[in-house]
Amino acid sequence: MKKRIFSVIVAMGMIISALSIESDLIPAKTAYAEKEVSSGITIDDEYLIPDGMGYFTYYVVVATNNTGSDIAISADFLAKDSGGTVLRRVNDYSDAVKNGQQFILYGQFSQESIRKAASFEYDYNVLPTDKCAYSQVSVNAKRNGHIVELSATNYSKYDIQGVGVRTIFLKNGKPIAFDTVNIADLGTTFRGGSTNYQVVGMNVSDYDDVVVTYTSVSNIPLPADT
Repeated sequence: MKKRIFSVIVAMGMIISALSIESDLIPAKTAYAEKEVSSGITIDDEYLIPDGMGYFTYYVVVATNNTGSDIAISADFLAKDSGGTVLRRVNDYSDAVKNGQQFILYGQFSQESIRKAASFEYDYNVLPTDKCAYSQVSVNAKRNGHIVELSATNYSKYDIQGVGVRTIFLKNGKPIAFDTVNIADLGTTFRGGSTNYQVVGMNVSDYDDVVVTYTSVSNIPLPADT
């Protein structure tokens, strides 16, 4: 399911599967931990996206949870030199991804640390969870000038741990920038019944569309599909 607001795509399920760019990435290696969900993560796209300011490069992975259950997922992203030596390892995670949901994980590498990088890889571990709050929140996005204004509402009566938003900026169908933000009332607390706001794209100007995905996790176990 997808929702378009002005020029903004908000990912509510499976989207951007048609987006692709040429890449020199080595196919990612996937490692599984014991007792975890061992299949059902579909990798839709992988991108190397410089930040445009010369500080960072983002290795962005767009994936879909087809495991049949809500999951928590953690990924290590590695930059290696031509001899296979690991130059830098960084981690990203989501504590709750709904079954059937498309989501984004990314590795943020400083440009200095990957000057000699010849390849990038990632490993991920997946576990089932009963704390996915995806169905309890809604997210809307609206472009205002060069920024994208985000609003999120927690429709449940319980506090949740904010809404983690990841955004890919596109120009002529190709990713040119990446941004991420957490929407909450205070820190990581997003109170039941509350609506809050954030913006992304402060340092991005020349784009014609964006893709926004989000995840949210509850402090307590939740029934499925509520």
